[in-house]
Amino acid sequence: MPSLRLLASLLLAFAACANAPAAQAQLFDKDSVRCESKEGRRETCDVSWPGQSRLVRQMSATDCVKGRNWGATAGKVWVSGGCRGEFGPQYAGEEVRCESSDGRYKACGRNLYGQADLIRQLSDTPCRQGSSWGLRDGAIWVDKGCRGVFRVGDSGGRYSTTCASENGRRQSCAWDKARGTPVLLETLSNSPCVQGRSWGYDKKQGLWVDEGCRARFGLR
Repeated sequence: MPSLRLLASLLLAFAACANAPAAQAQLFDKDSVRCESKEGRRETCDVSWPGQSRLVRQMSATDCVKGRNWGATAGKVWVSGGCRGEFGPQYAGEEVRCESSDGRYKACGRNLYGQADLIRQLSDTPCRQGSSWGLRDGAIWVDKGCRGVFRVGDSGGRYSTTCASENGRRQSCAWDKARGTPVLLETLSNSPCVQGRSWGYDKKQGLWVDEGCRARFGLR
């Protein structure tokens, strides 16, 4: 009898799971969310990024048309009418590649104004905003061996900086306190970056790395 009761309980649990509504949003990575309209119903999905959203990949036979069967508000994406898709942050602005050759100063681009972000470091030499790269007089400038890809304009609230501990020594890096508390986005070193041990942040000391940690920090 106990085994029959257990079997009945398992069957009921399975039936409940089968009839439960599917999750409205599925995270693919830190910058991607799947949102699906089941049986034509309107669904609202939370997203992890600030700013606007875009359709990255349509997953339904029904065309997903912004404003008609999908849209976005701060922190959310909605779908309806059978639209199913993968959504990500909408970035605006101009991307500029700029490289300091032989450690020399170089300016790149023209008529660039707005928020400047380092979106991909290409050099082994760390790129530090204000020290080896920045935005001045409508152009991105690099120096001291920094090579990277930069975005200037509206970056959708995505702000990041690269900080490196050279020769295992502690290093402090510029971070705009008004942006909030940074998080580790990507480890760039072979040495592990462990919060509280080889990297950290507080309003007095700012952002720091140690013990060979080299990483990109930013906002989620």
